[in-house]
Amino acid sequence: MIRLVASDLDGTLLKTDGTLSDANVDTIRKLNEKGIVFTAASGRNYTGVHELFAPYGFRYEAILANGAEYVDAGGFLTGTCYFDKSLVKPLLSLFDRYKIPSMMFTGAGVCTHMDEEEGRSRYRLRMIRRLHYHSKDVDDPALIRTIPALQMNGIRYLDAFLKGDTPVLKLECFDMSRDEMILIEKELQKYPQIVYFSSAGDNYEITDRDATKGKILKKQCDEKEIAADEVLVIGDGLNDLSMFELFPHSVCVGNGMEELKKRAEWIAPAADEDGFSAAVRQYLDFIDN
Repeated sequence: MIRLVASDLDGTLLKTDGTLSDANVDTIRKLNEKGIVFTAASGRNYTGVHELFAPYGFRYEAILANGAEYVDAGGFLTGTCYFDKSLVKPLLSLFDRYKIPSMMFTGAGVCTHMDEEEGRSRYRLRMIRRLHYHSKDVDDPALIRTIPALQMNGIRYLDAFLKGDTPVLKLECFDMSRDEMILIEKELQKYPQIVYFSSAGDNYEITDRDATKGKILKKQCDEKEIAADEVLVIGDGLNDLSMFELFPHSVCVGNGMEELKKRAEWIAPAADEDGFSAAVRQYLDFIDN
């Protein structure tokens, strides 16, 4: 019996335009009604997840920043695994050397050591060219509220920030040139203290080596006394792989990466074809009752 459903957001639960389909909204509501825990497993911070779900009144838990934090249904932290701040400046210098834009997900929101307007502009361009958003949508205030990168703020005094108490959840760099990202990967391999994933082929999301979706979800399930075979995990990218490794009931949506599909127990339709809803119904045949 499935007692918890954990789903990635971008590329899995959300359509290409970043919105929730009616079918997926209905499915989450039914999970709530049945008392099944719904966990959003995201690279986003809490603001980005909450702004997405708040209009619907869902009851949800969340994995944030790919495993740096876990929050319960009340929005309270129940697990953390933060970034080693001593690594921040060397990694930012690496990104600067290759002229690749970057940002930090922190306890105070999304920040950048770049000029914040340039950072936001580069991310909007990425959304249009790589993530297939319409140009008219990326300036929509409703969308901006759900995309933390579009709200990034500049940090004027980086050293002072790093000496403070505000935690760093993850770093992310992104660029349109795959060649440059390959060079970055070779450099990242020199840091055994981190793990990194490319969720869209043109970026790297970097966290502490113990901050993965799978590890933090397993710890929370252990505390809830939920067995691994009572969990359904759904995803599309390599930052979901750790969940697929730790939980046997795993579904990759049709638009997902081939490496993840090879590890999946079942392949669902694409995200734009309500793959999340199809996955839940595949494993919970009573969801429509």
